[in-house]
Amino acid sequence: MIYIHKFITENDVNYYKKMSNSEIKALIKKTFQGHREVIGLPDGDIDVLLEEFRKDNFTEYRRRTKWKHSSTKVLNNDGKVKTFDTKIARFDYINKWNQEEGWFQKYMIILDNNKKILWIGRYNDRQYFISVGEEIYELQYNHKELILFPNVCSDNNYFDEESSDRNNIFIRRYFHNMGTTRFESINNAKDIFYNEKIKVSISLDEYFEKGFFYKGYKWNKNWKDYHGYDYITTLVNISTRNGLFCVEIENVTYPFYGYFLLDIEKFEIIEAKKY
Repeated sequence: MIYIHKFITENDVNYYKKMSNSEIKALIKKTFQGHREVIGLPDGDIDVLLEEFRKDNFTEYRRRTKWKHSSTKVLNNDGKVKTFDTKIARFDYINKWNQEEGWFQKYMIILDNNKKILWIGRYNDRQYFISVGEEIYELQYNHKELILFPNVCSDNNYFDEESSDRNNIFIRRYFHNMGTTRFESINNAKDIFYNEKIKVSISLDEYFEKGFFYKGYKWNKNWKDYHGYDYITTLVNISTRNGLFCVEIENVTYPFYGYFLLDIEKFEIIEAKKY
C-alpha cells in the first residue's frame, strides 16, 4: 500500500525535503502516471512549487476553534479530588497553498486559579488525571497497558484570556512531546518520562499472574471499538492508598478484578494482584 503525502503536515514536508525535485517528478511520473494533483501539487510551474515548499514555515499548525471553557477533576495522592479550569480547542495543519489537512486534534490546558498552566496535552475521552502536589499527570489504560504523560509546560507559563492567539504557541512548542509515545518497561520509562517529557506506554503483563489478561468465555469479536481496542480488561476505578495510586481493572470476559499500586514519583508499580 502506498501512503500518499500531500505537502500539508510537517512530516509530509520533511518526507519530500529528503528528495530532490527530479526525484519527486520521477515519483509522480512513475507512481501516479503524471497526475501530480494526487499528491496535492496545484496548477503552476512545478519547479517553482517544489521550491516553495522547501521554505521555512510552509506549513502552519493552526487553531480552528475558539478556546472552550470547561473543567476537569484531578485526584491527588492524598485522596483529595480537585476541580480545575480547563481550555479545549481543535488544531489542524494548513500550507501556503491553502490546502488543509482535514483531520482535527483536540488539545486541553489545565489551569490554576491564576491561569498558570499546570498541564497541557492532547484531549480524549479515555484519560484520567492524577497529581502529587501541583504536578499533574495524565493516566490512561488500554488492555494490558498503563499510559502516562507528564506536564511538558514546566516553566511559569500562563494562559492569556485577553489574546487567545498567544496561547497557540504552547501547542506548537510542545507539539512533538504531546504526539510521541514510547513503549517501554517501567524501569526504562522513568528517564524518558521525566527527562524527555513524552508519553510512555508500560506493559502490565509481567505484574499480574498468568491468565489475568486472557480472553474469557464471555468475549466475542464484537468487543472491539472502532479504534481496534480490545475490551477484555477495562479500568473501573482510581483511588489512593497511603499516598499511592490504586488502579482497579476488571476483566469483563470472565469477569474478575485486579488492581495495581502506582508510585508516580518513584515511577514504580509497588504491587499488582487479582481478587
